[in-house]
Amino acid sequence: MIKREEPRAIDMLRKEMDHFFDDLVPFSWRKENGGSDLRMWSPSVDISEDEKEYVIKMDIPGMDKKDIKVNFQDGRITITGERETESKEEKKDFLRQERYRGSFYRSFTLSDTIKDEEIQATFKDGVLKLVVPKAETVKPKSIKVN
Repeated sequence: MIKREEPRAIDMLRKEMDHFFDDLVPFSWRKENGGSDLRMWSPSVDISEDEKEYVIKMDIPGMDKKDIKVNFQDGRITITGERETESKEEKKDFLRQERYRGSFYRSFTLSDTIKDEEIQATFKDGVLKLVVPKAETVKPKSIKVN
């Protein structure tokens, strides 16, 4: 017996919204209609936190690390990149095409207490891993009332 996992409501809504906007403006964006391929996609991300750091892991297989940009400014981590379309395919008729190509943009607001000079980014086996150390917060000082 095979247990099938039901799609999440938010994933179904996202897919429906994508189809809605594709149908709304069919005369541009798609290459087959003479436009450029402006499709955005959103890689999956896991974010964890402990008392010392945040860890962000993003699945972006098929990417080269030179095509990934990571910025930190005003408490916000921004990750952008672009996966190029394979132009070598000789006008094949696809039965199904689910692998995303094009640009992506993900942004996350973290606390203001970040050691921004110590943020580390590694990319291995299609997974981008960011380690974002937290700065020590100043604990309130108790003052005795006389």
